[in-house]
Amino acid sequence: MTNQTSINIPDDLVAELYRRAPQPDARTALVAEALRCFFATHDVASSDLEILNRYADELNQEAEDVLDYQVIP
Repeated sequence: MTNQTSINIPDDLVAELYRRAPQPDARTALVAEALRCFFATHDVASSDLEILNRYADELNQEAEDVLDYQVIP
């Protein structure tokens, strides 16, 4: 299933799109593939989680240090 949509793209990108994919079906396929590639490599939710998990020990240690400074004698 496909949907028709309308988006605004800068002139230079439109010119390159038409150069690389002169036929409408080819343009559709190129844009769809570009979006698939982008979404596959830019999954923000999993990227943020991976970063947090990678630095979890360091971040937790920093939080503990900050809490230690807040102790009232």
